[in-house]
Amino acid sequence: MSDALERLKNRQRPTVPARSVSIESENADTSTSGHLESINTDGLVSENLEWENADSLISENQETSTLTKPPKMLTTKQTTIRLEAKLLERVTKLCAKENLSREVLFEALFEHYEQDGEAWASILSEAKLKAENRLMIANRKRAKTMMKRFNG
Repeated sequence: MSDALERLKNRQRPTVPARSVSIESENADTSTSGHLESINTDGLVSENLEWENADSLISENQETSTLTKPPKMLTTKQTTIRLEAKLLERVTKLCAKENLSREVLFEALFEHYEQDGEAWASILSEAKLKAENRLMIANRKRAKTMMKRFNG
């Protein structure tokens, strides 16, 4: 047994050359689509729109867009959240209908209601009730599990 352990400890792993993270601007995909992908310092891929033709883009979409200047660089962080099953179903249907992601919807809701003091207070009150309810459910589940362990 110790011989096998020694072989594992002394094993040499092959080295792999580092990949180039630079993107060639000659690439047909990026030159025709008007956007480039780059790797930010966190190692995440971000998209930057080229704004050479921003005036023409704005004038073409003036009726349907409120875009008046290039967007700021966007930094995102991936998270996992748990939602009530029925609420998740409703949110998913809404997002599919409006062609939005859940993340963008939540960001917009948060930013909008954060600025509306009355709505914000109501939302926080509802959130606190939901948190208490989830805590009660978790405590019951934990107690039930403990009872099973000690009784059987």
